[in-house]
Amino acid sequence: MPFTLPRRAFTRSLLGIPALFSTAGLTSKSWKCVHHITPHRTAVHIEGLGKSCRVLQISDSHISILNEQEKEFDQYGQRMHNAFRKVKHFSTGEEGLTTDYFKGLMAFAQAEKVDLIALSGDILNYPSPTGVAFVKEQLQQTGIPHMYTSGNHDWHYEGMEGTADELRDYWCRKSLAPLYPDGIYASSRLVGAVNVVMIDNSTYQVNEEQLAFFRKELDKGYPIVLIVHIPLYTLGMGMCCGHPAWGWDSDRGFEIERRQRWPKSGNLKSTEAFVKEVMTAPGVVGIFAGHWHRFHTVGGSGPVQQLALPAFSGQYRLIDFLPA
Repeated sequence: MPFTLPRRAFTRSLLGIPALFSTAGLTSKSWKCVHHITPHRTAVHIEGLGKSCRVLQISDSHISILNEQEKEFDQYGQRMHNAFRKVKHFSTGEEGLTTDYFKGLMAFAQAEKVDLIALSGDILNYPSPTGVAFVKEQLQQTGIPHMYTSGNHDWHYEGMEGTADELRDYWCRKSLAPLYPDGIYASSRLVGAVNVVMIDNSTYQVNEEQLAFFRKELDKGYPIVLIVHIPLYTLGMGMCCGHPAWGWDSDRGFEIERRQRWPKSGNLKSTEAFVKEVMTAPGVVGIFAGHWHRFHTVGGSGPVQQLALPAFSGQYRLIDFLPA
């Protein structure tokens, strides 16, 4: 079961570390905010926010369930299945199943009375209908609204022919569709007085339609919380969405993941524009991602960006958005 940081300990932790400040606050649609951060919890105090809300971010649970009906796909899923067959829980150190840890996080969401469960990618190791059905059932049993965006593994059967865009589109529509309450590649939901926006950047790229969607969300005037799977590039970060070196020469994983190599042409212009606009948008009060399987926070210029620890070991990020 997931470890619950006691409320009193959480308060002491917040007071014991520096807060990270947003640079927003320049226009009528700006939202000044302060982030208080611990490895599993974040409090975002937003000036002028009318109503508080609580979001549980779950990322990188890497669930796989093999069965006889899907045996023809075993050749594409065995490496990822074996990699996460049994994993140690972060708080107990005992080996267990990713499915059990996911169930524990659903119980945690209910206990913490969250307003939204945000699934930020790599929930599955590959797009198995059995795995999708398991995740969907667990979400429904909580009675809590959820949002979902895919990661680079959710839609990927390793070794299957096709481009990343082709495979993502096919499997998101064929297998992953039950997990999406709203749009597949871009969606938004007003939670309390916060606009939670999800953009699928699981190919490391953002297309023109997604960029246009983000711009429309900015025009609504609510504070925006952006949730993506792959972190967005800022100076000094490793390989991520919008990294200037992304492309053919920097692709180190295509052979082991048995996929098409990243293109020689590098980033799409829409990806570069998206990252730039997110980092300079006064309406964005925070960016939450996963993918790296580690706790990482970036602040100083633009919105504060936080990476969640992996749910395959029972970890999570509980986010409170509060009036300042």
